[in-house]
Amino acid sequence: MKTMKTKYILVPVLALIVLATCISGCVSTTPSGGQGNSTNAVPVYQPSLKTASVNTSEGNVTTYQTTGSATQVADFYKTEMANRGYQGSTPVHQGSDVILTFVNGTSSVHVAIATVNLQIGPVNLSQAGATTFIITQRSA
Repeated sequence: MKTMKTKYILVPVLALIVLATCISGCVSTTPSGGQGNSTNAVPVYQPSLKTASVNTSEGNVTTYQTTGSATQVADFYKTEMANRGYQGSTPVHQGSDVILTFVNGTSSVHVAIATVNLQIGPVNLSQAGATTFIITQRSA
């Protein structure tokens, strides 16, 4: 039996995070080709391109693409979120892909970072060579 590469394991996980969040109470979905500076108080790694945003009853989920590496994006969030008073938990790694979790009081932020070169049906999950990162922000 062949083993799957870790980046192909993380794709369904990222898709499920977005889908589960949307199903839990989608208010709107807004694809965007513009630059994004922040998801409320959460900084956005630059250069990046905002590809979609979903507002739910549980919070906001925004997807971005960048030419930066997964490591560069992860290092940026570890530093910037700590500078904003967030406590980071132990990152969850799958190869070069990572999920970061940050908490500040009743607010939590999850950043899922993956380099994915895959298309499933009509859904292109990433431009060739791009790093995709998804920011999920919740406030109680």
